[in-house]
Amino acid sequence: MMKFTRILLLPFLFIGFSVFAATPENNVQLGIYTSIITYTEPSVMEEEGSLFGFIGRFSSHKNGDFLSLEASYASGYMDYEGSGTIEDIPDEMLEIRGLIGRDLKISSNYRMTPYIGLGYRNLNDDSSGMVSSTLRYGYEREQIYLYVPFGLEFKRASLAGGGWTLSGRIEFDYLLEGKNKSYTSVGGSDHNDLSFTQSEGYGNRISIGFTRTFGTGRAIIIEPFYKHWDIARSTVDYDGDTPMVEPYNYSREMGIALLLTI
Repeated sequence: MMKFTRILLLPFLFIGFSVFAATPENNVQLGIYTSIITYTEPSVMEEEGSLFGFIGRFSSHKNGDFLSLEASYASGYMDYEGSGTIEDIPDEMLEIRGLIGRDLKISSNYRMTPYIGLGYRNLNDDSSGMVSSTLRYGYEREQIYLYVPFGLEFKRASLAGGGWTLSGRIEFDYLLEGKNKSYTSVGGSDHNDLSFTQSEGYGNRISIGFTRTFGTGRAIIIEPFYKHWDIARSTVDYDGDTPMVEPYNYSREMGIALLLTI
């Protein structure tokens, strides 16, 4: 993990020698996305479902400096399999990110931008009021990740035939802290709410963007993406006298976004 982080940081060492001096570029992107997501706790449980949501981005490339502010929100339904099965569990996901970096000139029409930033991810999974096929009661769960993204963005001015621009990102996400809250006391049960801290974990993501410009400052972007999180076992909390943990888990999300540059 640390080796990968060092590799991503290497381009920052050379920014003084090859800063990309291009025309300032500022844009706002608004769009929608849909994805399939799977959350797994090996040998314990698995949830799988789909999300649909909205994306907003502001990005600036000026005098070699890169800045991006990004936010997304999605909701959907998950199917649970573990202590029995539960279908159509409501899920919501919110993510907010800020990125800074430097533009590097690779060729006359090719730009590469190493970046670093800060990210916040909140996933809410609410099966409260639902009962599994084995008569286990569901409950609301909330996962919060605070993380540092290290990434590399590239952009090619035109593809063969012209009219289309190719861009993309590859990114490693270092987990600063994770919080997992289980609201198991709802409904007058004999259980109390649980709170876990997850201090070890990482994520990675990759995306490819195909951009078609159709007017001054206007463009449409088709962007397939993949995201992955891998989170280690949490600290211990107690349900009465019973020690409880959030086990090792990982999630995979694959989807596609459609955005409009304005």
